[in-house]
Amino acid sequence: MLTQLIQTSLTELQSEAFRLRKLHFGSELTFSIPGTVAYHDGTLPFQKDRFAAISVTGSHCDLHCSHCKGKLLESMIPANDPETFSMTVDHLRSRGALGILVSGGANRNGEVPLEKFIPSIKEIKGKDPSFKIIVHTGLIKREMATELKEAGIDQILIDVIGDNDTIRKVYHLDRRVEDYEETLSMLKEIGHRLAPHIIIGHHFGEIRGEWRALEMVTRVGVETIVLVILKPLIGKDQFRTPTPEETSKISAITRILNPATPIRMGCIRPAHPSKVEMEKGAIDSGVNTIAYPLQGTIDYAKEIGLETRFIEMCCSLIY
Repeated sequence: MLTQLIQTSLTELQSEAFRLRKLHFGSELTFSIPGTVAYHDGTLPFQKDRFAAISVTGSHCDLHCSHCKGKLLESMIPANDPETFSMTVDHLRSRGALGILVSGGANRNGEVPLEKFIPSIKEIKGKDPSFKIIVHTGLIKREMATELKEAGIDQILIDVIGDNDTIRKVYHLDRRVEDYEETLSMLKEIGHRLAPHIIIGHHFGEIRGEWRALEMVTRVGVETIVLVILKPLIGKDQFRTPTPEETSKISAITRILNPATPIRMGCIRPAHPSKVEMEKGAIDSGVNTIAYPLQGTIDYAKEIGLETRFIEMCCSLIY
């Protein structure tokens, strides 16, 4: 079925994707504004760090991935030890934060070193179960995944890579595509709510492993799917920018294969002249949510009759 869909015209795909989206979700389109960056839509004030990102490794990452080299971590709040982590969360909660993303740099196995922070997470959730905690784990062992489940986290985020060359040449990891599907299946078996991320243009801007990643995510069955678009933070001349047609096609086929699953356009996408067309294309392709939309995207959604709603929460948690 996937091969046939890939060969179908974008117009046909978007027509079916938008039909399925309206059938299962109605006319509402949500815009996610978690407050990790300053944002105003012109009428609504938003508070910074309503849903903050915390790095448990500071700016350190062992992998030095070709598109990032740790730069993304510099935008997060550093908390390298459990005491600093707990104090940081207490401070954020006192200022009205609704939740946090726990992330960090990966080790040589592609795992984020979360072990020593699990007791702090469990304590925070014990004090306030309504405070949302989502964790970007990377590849993860069963024991840690079980401990995170017992700690009460709300969701796991994981980048799903569908091409072995991308794993080696972009992530500099000695792992296989199968490791990602096995990790997803294990997390599902334990009972975690999953928000896998598919990165469009992951292989230096080429469309390579996205289709296999989508097949894996669809086969496992997850609570929500997040689509992000490659935004190189370093060495930009090595990367091409995916076209709106490419991003729209992947979005539409994701909807067709997962008709009743919430699909989000996440925070990460390039600041490129085609950005507004990417966002409009995502709407036409049946996504439920767009994080940090451009004003032209908001206007377009209203023009085609969608009911828009702003939410100060990480897009993966909107239901």
